[in-house]
Amino acid sequence: MSGMTCGNCEAKITRALLEIRGVKKVVASSSESRITVMAKGVSENKITEVIRSSGFVVNP
Repeated sequence: MSGMTCGNCEAKITRALLEIRGVKKVVASSSESRITVMAKGVSENKITEVIRSSGFVVNP
């Protein structure tokens, strides 16, 4: 993931992902450029879509 550079970015992506029904926990780390999502019944595509629509880039 790229584009997440600070605590505000972490908060923005965390809020967006927690709005998805089925997402239970989000841990975002700008220092590691990593997001961990714990969810049930949520597709990876949906998570990727929300990350991208929030202005961030998902790296393969």
